[in-house]
Amino acid sequence: MYKLYLAETGQIVGLMSLADIPEEFRIHLNLIESSKENIGKDKQIDHIPGALIAFACELAFKRGYDGFVSLVPKTKLIDLYKNKYGFEQYGRMLATEGTNSLSLIIKYLEDGR
Repeated sequence: MYKLYLAETGQIVGLMSLADIPEEFRIHLNLIESSKENIGKDKQIDHIPGALIAFACELAFKRGYDGFVSLVPKTKLIDLYKNKYGFEQYGRMLATEGTNSLSLIIKYLEDGR
């Protein structure tokens, strides 16, 4: 489990549960959540899921998995993951790797957006 929190207040704004699957050279995202006030069009803080996904991608590079991160999305979120984060569909599973994972790291972790 990983949490994303505000340094000033300690308030948790996002949570993520990961599984390391070394035999398949991937990190699997079991759960990703933003706090209530950071969901929807009136959210207080933007890019929480992006930062969490980018962190998982960074971890996948550090483990030698070429940024390979997978997840099984809720049906209504498939298009969001594909369009906003560049995930590709593999049956019921979605995944990102390589160049796309690197782009997510740059956008959400290095650029500070």
